[in-house]
Order: sequence, then C-alpha cells, then structure tokens
Amino acid sequence: MIEAYEQFPHTITFLYQTSVSDGAGGWGTGWAIYDTSEALVTPISSREFGQSLQTRNPIEYEVYYPYRTDIKPEMRVNYVDEEGETLTLAIKTRPMDQGGAHDVMMIECTYGDANG
Repeated sequence: MIEAYEQFPHTITFLYQTSVSDGAGGWGTGWAIYDTSEALVTPISSREFGQSLQTRNPIEYEVYYPYRTDIKPEMRVNYVDEEGETLTLAIKTRPMDQGGAHDVMMIECTYGDANG
C-alpha cells in the first residue's frame, strides 16, 4: 500500500452537479468539471468486494490523491482506465486523510453515475 502514497500514475476529473440549459429555454441537471488531479485509482480486492456487497453501500474502487479539503461526497470522479474507457465513479465516502499527515486523501467509490 506504500505505493499509493508515493506515486499517482493516473489523472482524474472531479465533477459537480449543476443546472444546465436544456436547449429549449428550460433548465435541467447536469455535471460540470470541477478540477483535475493526479491520482492512484485501484479496484478493491475480490474479498473486500464480496464484503462490500453485503452492505447498503458497495465499494469497487479506492481513489488516492494529494491532500485537499474541497472534494465532497456528492461529487463524481471520471477516470480513464487502461483500455481507454472513461469510467464514472460515484463517491461513496467522505474523503479520508490517510495517516493524518495532510499528505494523501482517499475516497471509496463505486462504478456508475448515481450517488445513491
């Protein structure tokens, strides 16, 4: 797990929900780019995934990124995987300061575009 603290080989985009024009004079809800960050995105182990399925809040990915305090659980994360596919990850936990050193943050996410 030490690698998670030492390197961030991925780039992620944080998104926030906002009002957007529907093109017909009305407004709808959409997602806009908040910021980008270097990160380490890692799927959880199959054992951890099995355990998370037993909860109301299953987790599929852990996302580590440099310390910051502006990321909120109601945001989303876009991540381009190794096959070049853009994955939308719903943040399922409050950002956690790893080790309390104000160095690395971690969020747990699930694949999909809803923060249920």
